[in-house]
Amino acid sequence: MRERLSDSDLLTFLRDLLPARDWSTARLRPLPVNYTSRFWRLDTPDRIYVVKEFFPGAEDNPLYPTLPDQEAEALTFLAQYDLAPELEIYSLSPVGTPLLVYGYGPPKTDEIDVGEAADLIGRIANLMEPVPGHQTVPAGFHEVLERGDAMLAAIPESRKAVNLKRLRPNDDAVKKRTVERTLVHRSFCLGTIQSTADGARMIDWQFAGYGDPVEDIAGFVSPGLLKLYGLHPLVAYAEEMFLKHYPNQQIVERFQEERRAYHWRLAAYCLYRHETLGTTNAPAARAYGRALEEEVDLLLRLRSK
Repeated sequence: MRERLSDSDLLTFLRDLLPARDWSTARLRPLPVNYTSRFWRLDTPDRIYVVKEFFPGAEDNPLYPTLPDQEAEALTFLAQYDLAPELEIYSLSPVGTPLLVYGYGPPKTDEIDVGEAADLIGRIANLMEPVPGHQTVPAGFHEVLERGDAMLAAIPESRKAVNLKRLRPNDDAVKKRTVERTLVHRSFCLGTIQSTADGARMIDWQFAGYGDPVEDIAGFVSPGLLKLYGLHPLVAYAEEMFLKHYPNQQIVERFQEERRAYHWRLAAYCLYRHETLGTTNAPAARAYGRALEEEVDLLLRLRSK
């Protein structure tokens, strides 16, 4: 069994590496754990730090492999463009797990405007300089559907998969086109935007890669992804404002044409996780089941339009 990193050991470790002015007033507290990482927040007089410990084995995932090296590269690179908080530490923890720390100045407000979110992800899609060490991910309507097919093929005994296949968009619904790949976050939603003293910044880059920016628009409006982050689905007005403020309206037009493929693939992923985690992590399996229901409801609404 893996040794668990204690709060006291972590604080001792951080004291040697972070330049806090007054450790006597520093406060370390755990944040909610997700499926691939543990989190802490460290408040110091001048700066807030978020500490992320990655669980081993999470690199093996059919859609979202967790790549700590890639997140460290992204933070280092994107901070210079005011798109991500600054990487403070990336090393092994006292118990040998990958540990990443990013920091930022205390924000005046934690509220994120959807227009600000649209501008942020639009600027990321417009980056011309490649980020080192990033994976290539499925891009475009047809590649996305193929990945969904592969995940359902991995759970051949699932009765729910039979019903989900009936909602699969037809391959000929969209003509094949060459996708100009750009950096995509891949889990972009209100839960992955951090307010800082210098404005909104993107966090959680462990899934990112080079793909189609349509994927990030689909992620932001996805009710299933928001459910996985513990958030409520966007109201229609917020979705409309986000799409209106997105800087490249040609990409928005492609999103409107191709979005069903991305929502269907996420539904397939949620079903895959729901079925495969049932005996090893029942709470996570239930969470994916609820996210699946949200995506299926959306697919039904889109089909009826």
